[in-house]
Amino acid sequence: MAFIDKLSAGIPTLSYELFPPKNPAGWGTLYGTLGEISKLSPDYISVTYGAGGSTRSKTVDLVARIQNELGIESMAHLTCVGHSRDELRDILATLEQSGIGNVLALRGDPPKGDKTFKPHPQGFAHASDLIKFIKSDFKLRIGCAYYPEKHMEAASLESDIAFLKLKQDHGAQFTISQLFFDNESFYRFRDRCATQGITMPFVAGIMPVLNLGQLNRFKELSGCAIPESMVAFLSAGSAESVADRGVEFASRQCVDLLKNGIAGIHLYSLNQSSSSVRITENLRKLGYFPLAA
Repeated sequence: MAFIDKLSAGIPTLSYELFPPKNPAGWGTLYGTLGEISKLSPDYISVTYGAGGSTRSKTVDLVARIQNELGIESMAHLTCVGHSRDELRDILATLEQSGIGNVLALRGDPPKGDKTFKPHPQGFAHASDLIKFIKSDFKLRIGCAYYPEKHMEAASLESDIAFLKLKQDHGAQFTISQLFFDNESFYRFRDRCATQGITMPFVAGIMPVLNLGQLNRFKELSGCAIPESMVAFLSAGSAESVADRGVEFASRQCVDLLKNGIAGIHLYSLNQSSSSVRITENLRKLGYFPLAA
């Protein structure tokens, strides 16, 4: 069953995110990770798009290989950054011609060195505009992103929710979160979205913590809250045990979300398979995401 059909039927999905490496050594690691993840029977694998579209061709090539060579449904990220409408149309046409049926439409982050987003003169300023463009000219299934604790650039949580509603109105069929660690914040956000007529399935983006040094970086990049209880849990053992505790924390977070009706779990793998594999194994031991007979 295609993942979009599972989402529509209320069956939770399990997926993973990868990114195209910037150097040859990274590709070896990626293919090893992809080999391990492929054994987990994911509902789909998504591939990110570098800042400023810096990995454009690699993203398209990688999603095509995942889908056409491994037989795993894939999804390409696509951003507005640095692209005109004509360039975006060409990328979308290439995805369709490669048999890719899913795209995650994003505004994107500014290129390295730029602090503010600057739309291409012949491009789009918002993900909602890109979604409307895709919907009007292509038959791709469209996903979008949400921030349970508010996008850092949003004037208010209300305005952020209004933009999410606009994405849905323009054609987004499901939405995947930026990383978060506080489930209660997510539940409050989801409840407020429901009052504004947002009905598309919410997928949770889960980031397993590998080391304590990541936490400030996560907060800086996404604005997510870092619960003191999580820091205390991760810090309770030795430095070498942080990754193990990160797996345990993420597993518990996923179970709580699944018990409370999350539409899917999307694991940010960082191109490393160990934590993602262990989280998946923990969830399957509890009866979630059973393998097909």
